[in-house]
Amino acid sequence: MRYTDAEGKVEVWSGSIQPHDVWLIKGGFRFEVCFNRYYQPIRKGGAVLVKFVADIAKKAELCPIGVVNWRNVNKQVQADIVELIRGKFIIPDGKIYNDAMLKHVGKHRRQWKFELKARYFNPTVRTRQQIENDNPGGIVRGTWLELVKYWYSGQSKDMAKSKIDASVASSSSSKPRIEVEDEVFNELMYDKENSNQKPVGYGFGVKRSDVMGVHALLRKKGIASEMNNDNNDLKVKFARHKKETANLIMRLSSSVSDLLTAVQSGHVSPETLAATNSALRTITAQ
Repeated sequence: MRYTDAEGKVEVWSGSIQPHDVWLIKGGFRFEVCFNRYYQPIRKGGAVLVKFVADIAKKAELCPIGVVNWRNVNKQVQADIVELIRGKFIIPDGKIYNDAMLKHVGKHRRQWKFELKARYFNPTVRTRQQIENDNPGGIVRGTWLELVKYWYSGQSKDMAKSKIDASVASSSSSKPRIEVEDEVFNELMYDKENSNQKPVGYGFGVKRSDVMGVHALLRKKGIASEMNNDNNDLKVKFARHKKETANLIMRLSSSVSDLLTAVQSGHVSPETLAATNSALRTITAQ
């Protein structure tokens, strides 16, 4: 992977590059990153950038987790994060790239908070004081207490309850409420967009519809059903053609076998030659 120093001298870094490598590199060196038309970082440089951004989201001194909504985080803090990333990577100028970086940091910050809640917030097993005293490393106590306070607040509980009630009300099936609750829990605790099926950097400024919205657009325009019908017709025709071809091959094989037997015996009849010739012509035309 290519990186340049403050004077523009290009170097090549071979092998794996982890976030701690990016933190440690000095001397004005910056890693080169390529972007696609959706403003997503791609290739090896993009993968390194995404990992580094995710690591920033876990550093409370850089990315506060005590604030509930990422949009409410101090604008200067967000500007400092952008400056930090640009100091480590070569990224095109422009607000759209700054916003994409901040959006990605916010997504990983939310995921980090969900992971912390899943790991530490177990009020049915431990008391609130025990949870407050189980301060994870790297998170200052004041920030941790704010986070625990939010988990115990009505706001956090109401969010889950409202999602469950909305899911139950909109469900057309007789799905048990416990299953709905499990689904909502997974939705709240884990970022569904952060799956292994997405391309590197998915969410880095690109909307879900830009990548995954083709089928939805077709359905909206009534085209998808037509395409499905056409596909089904093609499958039926192909199966019929496959069966007919198999029958022709068996017919040709039988005719050739009869011909060889007749040749060996020295008694090749006009009927045998005609049958073999007919089978060859048919399968060639097919």
